[in-house]
Amino acid sequence: MNYNISVRYIFLSFILFAVSCSEPEKPVTKEEAAKVAASLAQAVARHSDSRFNELLDVDAIEERILDQAGKKVDRQMVTRGMKTLRSGEYGKEIVRNIGNKGSYELVKQYEKDNHQHLIFRLYNDQLNYHDLLLIKKGDKVRIADIFIYTTGENLTTTIAESLRYINEQADASDVPKDILPRVQLIKKHVNTNNFEVADSLFKTLPPILTEQKLYKIMYIQIASGLSSDKYLSALNKLQQEYPDAPNMYLLMIDAYFLKKDFDGAMRSVNSLDSLINKDAFLDYYRALIAKENMDKAQKLVYLERLHKNLPAFDAGTLELIFAYLEDEQWDNAVPLTLQYRKSKKANTEVLDILYGNYPVFKKKVDAAAGAAS
Repeated sequence: MNYNISVRYIFLSFILFAVSCSEPEKPVTKEEAAKVAASLAQAVARHSDSRFNELLDVDAIEERILDQAGKKVDRQMVTRGMKTLRSGEYGKEIVRNIGNKGSYELVKQYEKDNHQHLIFRLYNDQLNYHDLLLIKKGDKVRIADIFIYTTGENLTTTIAESLRYINEQADASDVPKDILPRVQLIKKHVNTNNFEVADSLFKTLPPILTEQKLYKIMYIQIASGLSSDKYLSALNKLQQEYPDAPNMYLLMIDAYFLKKDFDGAMRSVNSLDSLINKDAFLDYYRALIAKENMDKAQKLVYLERLHKNLPAFDAGTLELIFAYLEDEQWDNAVPLTLQYRKSKKANTEVLDILYGNYPVFKKKVDAAAGAAS
């Protein structure tokens, strides 16, 4: 089981901004926000990035960055970086990170400060959340900002602070002109699990960049593929530097898990759940923690509740089947297995292993399948 937290897709547009005029923003209704949520979830499920990129309001993002960055922003640098966002790379990266078995699903819709928000969960063995701020221009609903849980702040805030930091440094001119392609190359190597190469490239970045929070989080993703010791060290260092950052709940799940501090891992999961208010999916993480803590009874409670709330989550269903088998609960394991086998994402290799380990289970499944046919 891979417990690494995904942060790879947040480094796409760390330098963004261009001067532009835009239409005035208007409130979005609950009904309009719900339609956007449904269309976005459906598009990403089809592995299409077009809907996300269509919704992303680059002009609104630029205005928010300008508000936060102040007047000392190097506009030429920002204009160059703007090409990445306008190219649609952000949506493409989300689809790439979901892969064939991941998901981008709506967790909740809520209203704050007269704005509709949508929280989406991105999961593919790694976990992140996007809180999308919606606005309306003319008759079109758009995304004006994204609170990214792995960074613990809005995308525009991350970009604005990066720009301000670079411009405030005396050696800002030392930032290489090829920095964006270099960062994208690092990201590419992380995505293809070439962590050693990504680490070597990361070490070529100037301190003016690597001292920023965004790049420290980038290194955590790299370290996750190097060794447990380096990964844990990077996580602990970030926690020491940003102890009160809300994203630490998400990032520190792995740290506590690696240290076998299961109480700490559970506290992080529960704190993250309270921050989101609420996500039934987090019972999967609770079950994995209980499993490693050898608490079979509590693990079963979490898995059954997870399956009740999210029956289409195949990885959770498979864990529940295994939990039933451990207790020889054949009457529960067999019908759940027959149901699971109908899923397009069913892991037949794991099922074959379970059949081999539990011959009685295999016979009962075959008998039940024969009776049903």
